[in-house]
Amino acid sequence: MKFKAASLSALLVVSWTTVAAAGPAVDAATRAESLVVEGKTAEALDALAEAMDAVCEASPLAFRKVVVVDSSGGYGVYSERADKTFKPDDKMMVYVEPICFGYGGSGASTTIGFKADLAIENTTGQVLGEAKDVFSLSTPSTPNKREFSMTLTFGVPFLRPGEYKAIFTVHDQNSDKSGTFEVPFTVTLPTGG
Repeated sequence: MKFKAASLSALLVVSWTTVAAAGPAVDAATRAESLVVEGKTAEALDALAEAMDAVCEASPLAFRKVVVVDSSGGYGVYSERADKTFKPDDKMMVYVEPICFGYGGSGASTTIGFKADLAIENTTGQVLGEAKDVFSLSTPSTPNKREFSMTLTFGVPFLRPGEYKAIFTVHDQNSDKSGTFEVPFTVTLPTGG
């Protein structure tokens, strides 16, 4: 019984230390929970937005969604491609939702901006081609807009039929953050003569 009491006591100390050191995200989320109980929905959502800001401030650039698409019309509006098989010089379109990025300017002149590098590798990891700043995007935004997407399009290189991967390294233009994601794809022989 003494062992169980000592273990519980240690567990409580560890739990309390974790909560005490959790920081702004937990503080804002706790405040949001209290506001919900008080029936203050809008204020609770504002507190959750503060928690999200704290998480993003401490996190690297990441990608919520990466999808090979046939078309894209904005955030959450895309037609996913049925497969990832391409002929040389076909256009590959990759829909991307970056998260935890920075903002340039302020107020009405706020912007979101990225540059991206592209490398093509074979299945053994050999880099067959790479280029810096292949993609560049800067767009006006509202302050702290979280729902953002971009579509990166490039011509599939003339490669032997086989399996490859496109490696994108995205650099946030408004912070020192960057992130990488990979898109596997297959190259087939062109049809016709």
